[in-house]
Amino acid sequence: MTSQFEGSMRGAETSGMMGLGVIATAMAALTGTLFGVIVSFPFSLIAVIIFPLLLIAMMLAAVLAAPVTLGLFPLVYPFLRGRPVLAQFLFPLIGAAGGAVIIWLWIALGVLPNQPHSLELFSAIGMISGLVAGAFFGRGLHA
Repeated sequence: MTSQFEGSMRGAETSGMMGLGVIATAMAALTGTLFGVIVSFPFSLIAVIIFPLLLIAMMLAAVLAAPVTLGLFPLVYPFLRGRPVLAQFLFPLIGAAGGAVIIWLWIALGVLPNQPHSLELFSAIGMISGLVAGAFFGRGLHA
């Protein structure tokens, strides 16, 4: 490959990685919303009946997941570029840890409520969503 195409390949790699990050954000939002609906069963019937409430919850979940999927995953990618097996193993773990930390930060900033046991519930949802997003991102990079 000639050196004249080197910059364009780097640009295509970045845009593809960001596209994969957007899809991983959508997967994390879907997982987090569905897990939240399952955990809050009696109250979640209201969200199912009033469908825009469910869509608003999914958009909020996407905003909450974006720092991990659009910020942390692209930062870790250069270190795992040539190691596909290690990347497929570590991206879900990084996503789970990042999901727990970012939920803790959202609670500390006041975006999420700071009620008794809310840290455990929201951290569990964040970790599961981050795990799914990391698995999707890691597999999408080396597919």
